[in-house]
Amino acid sequence: MCWATGFSQTLSFKFGTPFQGPDLDIRWRVPTTNTIPRTMWVYRILPNGFSPETISYLKSLGSFTDGNKIQSNSQGVLFAAQGNAKNLSITFKVGAVEFHNFGHYGPTNLAKNVPPMSALPSLMTNFAGKMGINIQEIAKQGDGTPDFHCSESATEYFANRAFITNVTFRAVSFRRNVDGADWVGNNTGGDCRVEFGENGRPTAIALSWRNLEPYKMYPTATSDQIVDWVRKGRAVQNMIPMDAESIDWKSVKSLTVTKAEVCYYAGGPFEPSNWLVPFVALWTTVNRGHETIDVEIDCPIIDEGKL
Repeated sequence: MCWATGFSQTLSFKFGTPFQGPDLDIRWRVPTTNTIPRTMWVYRILPNGFSPETISYLKSLGSFTDGNKIQSNSQGVLFAAQGNAKNLSITFKVGAVEFHNFGHYGPTNLAKNVPPMSALPSLMTNFAGKMGINIQEIAKQGDGTPDFHCSESATEYFANRAFITNVTFRAVSFRRNVDGADWVGNNTGGDCRVEFGENGRPTAIALSWRNLEPYKMYPTATSDQIVDWVRKGRAVQNMIPMDAESIDWKSVKSLTVTKAEVCYYAGGPFEPSNWLVPFVALWTTVNRGHETIDVEIDCPIIDEGKL
């Protein structure tokens, strides 16, 4: 009963810096094209047992056999081989996979056939399918393609009187999308990073991907309500540049909101990992009189007045 009637009142962020300003001059300058959904779901976050096919695929990456099994119970399974040079951990409750196959490279043993950057989207799409991840649940770019963030690890050697640059892996990371909103926060059930090494084979995986069950759809707050909640201290201030002064909200001249983006956060009244709840990330400019500073402010979006 407490959950059903007082959810939004008990939501508290586990990130950011609380603040309030009862008389804060807040100017809503969000374009009319930047709309907020009228309703948003709250989800239960459930374990992910992964399919037998997925577990078989993960074992194949390290050529693990049952003889390499270190631990196995209802909570998960752990494999290790070659003195922990290869290890695989699957934790069902939190839908987590950790895999490492550490390669030993040097000037006389260079990594070969590491896929180019252009091949990473295809490799990651194939990987997502093997992991049972719906490609439609991956956060999108503006053009609707998956928002893959790519990087590489390169080492420079000096051998035979010449410099050699060797790329040992190229990596892709992405975030989960729920109902058009990004799931923020690492290791809470909606993020993934994969390192692709020689011949495009995954050499490291850090995955958190849990199952979701719709709980209840709630009305969302209007812009006026969001402004009111910010003034009353229900929002949190995100990070500011390290070389900037901390914000003294009592002396702020005005706060201008230029963009509002709905997101999901793994938090709730019982424990942070049991519920997926929506909030709104506000792009704002803080006028401190002598200067302005851009800062993200995060605020609940559930309209508690209509629960």
